Amino acid sequence: MRIEKLLVVLLTMFAPLLMSCGGSSSNAATLPPSVMFTVIVSGNNTISGVPENRKIEVFTNQASFNSSLYLYIQPIKEHTVDFSMRRVALLSLGGRSTSGYSISVENIEDFGEYIKAKVLIKKPGSNCIVTQSLTSAYEFIEIESVKELVFEERVAVVNCI
Repeated sequence: MRIEKLLVVLLTMFAPLLMSCGGSSSNAATLPPSVMFTVIVSGNNTISGVPENRKIEVFTNQASFNSSLYLYIQPIKEHTVDFSMRRVALLSLGGRSTSGYSISVENIEDFGEYIKAKVLIKKPGSNCIVTQSLTSAYEFIEIESVKELVFEERVAVVNCI
């Protein structure tokens, strides 16, 4: 009888602690929901070969999107976007003096009032063999949201050896 009372007391004391140690399902509830996006096109140079300045641009209509896309790919591939439901963003790393650079969206999360795109910029490490040529990494993405878009960048150095 005494052992049973001791077990009840111990369980009562440690039950809240055990409940707070839930698995991944309790942690998943605290993460913001993901927003779907697709990569329209990405590459390392503008069509003219002249690198642009670094920029992030969000398009809200087909005409401005098409005119910007035309600077990166020709002949332009038709890509129609329903801008009443979606947005397009261009991420351009700008001119670099060597190859080995890239820019890409890792994921996009919905924070209610706005969405946040997490951008990964990769640069070659000092031990990488790269070509000495002007490059301008870019990526166009289509985002399934019309909310305000905020960007968060992270830089990763790629070690080649």
